[in-house]
Amino acid sequence: MASFEFGTPIDKELFVQVTQQWASHPQNPINPPPAVLPQGLSEEQFEEVLGVLRTAVGDQNVIVGEEHRVKYSDPFQFETPEEDVGGSACAVTPTSVEQVQEIVKIANEWNLTLWTFSRGKNLGTLTFNSLD
Repeated sequence: MASFEFGTPIDKELFVQVTQQWASHPQNPINPPPAVLPQGLSEEQFEEVLGVLRTAVGDQNVIVGEEHRVKYSDPFQFETPEEDVGGSACAVTPTSVEQVQEIVKIANEWNLTLWTFSRGKNLGTLTFNSLD
């Protein structure tokens, strides 16, 4: 059985050099970004809004916390100074026109900013953004 090798000897040598350089430098610890709250809401008020949203669209369709950070934040934003970090407070994934209408009503009642969002992953959502 013949073996297949990818790359030229120069490619292989560069690969070894680069991987040795990476291994010799400890990675910078990545600190999760601070929690983002909608403008004008306290943590308690935001928890109340999350409860209202969960009632409207179901628990599984309101994404907050670590899952929200992983799916909906900019991975390159971690190197941004904390005071410049923006983003959304949560993501809501409605499954019907009626749910979208209910989310818009809730946003109006709480004076929240909505932002439609998609990353090409069929994760079309509505996020509540901070306007700092």
